[in-house]
Amino acid sequence: MTEENMLGLLPVFKCENSPPRGDIVFVHGLAGHPWGTWHPKSKRDNQDLNFWPFWLGQELQANVWTFGYEAPRFEYFGQGMPLFDQASNLLEYLEVSDVGTRPLIFVTHSMGGLVVKHLIRTAQNFEDKRAIIEQTQGIVFLSTPHQGSHLANLIDNIKVLTRATVNVEELKAHTPQLSELNEWYRQNVDNFGIQTQVLFETQHTSGVLVVDRDSANPGIKDVKPVAIPADHNSIAKPEKNDLVYLSVKNFVKKKLVPPLTRRELELIYSKPHPSPDTM
Repeated sequence: MTEENMLGLLPVFKCENSPPRGDIVFVHGLAGHPWGTWHPKSKRDNQDLNFWPFWLGQELQANVWTFGYEAPRFEYFGQGMPLFDQASNLLEYLEVSDVGTRPLIFVTHSMGGLVVKHLIRTAQNFEDKRAIIEQTQGIVFLSTPHQGSHLANLIDNIKVLTRATVNVEELKAHTPQLSELNEWYRQNVDNFGIQTQVLFETQHTSGVLVVDRDSANPGIKDVKPVAIPADHNSIAKPEKNDLVYLSVKNFVKKKLVPPLTRRELELIYSKPHPSPDTM
């Protein structure tokens, strides 16, 4: 698959020999990539499966997907779409891919977390989309700027070949739109039964702490953000023994439907099936 075609909902791991326990959807952030964002060596080749979305699928017996979308920093590299439109786009991809009929977990990085919050809010407003909310068991936020990022303000002030995109504009620190979205999420997430996990960076990227502790914290009761010794990019690229992978795997495992035990399977298959004459 060429990089130009790596848009939309892309399969990473599919359960072939047993029913999946659920679906896990990875959503990258600003200037991210559906493969490279999550790969420990930033590889963008979708034939290279040596990264944690694939490992999660194998270990947890779940279908895993990654969502690719355009979110450039500068208009010279493309236009991008507002968060609301991007969320609607992802919502439609989930429906046409039959994702949302089983327990669902989102793993998000940076702006990807804001896209998913918008998705949940959009689904609430449409009766035929609410099944997504009912199936969403948890959302993992990796360095998501719930209150915006000062880096977006800095990017917007840099005079380069072209101006910043709408995505950068929406990520500016302390914008009323982000504050209002976060307030809505805080007020509704418990009612939806969606669990939240928060991990945030503690190291600078090119001299800048892209998402600081305060912005990374959505302020949800009983949710303790976890500090990670990584920068904004490396936090999304864990190895198998890294805390990010182990912690997210533990979180996701608790939220997915457990596989049937051998005894349960034996009971199912030992029950007599009705004959055609009795149906």
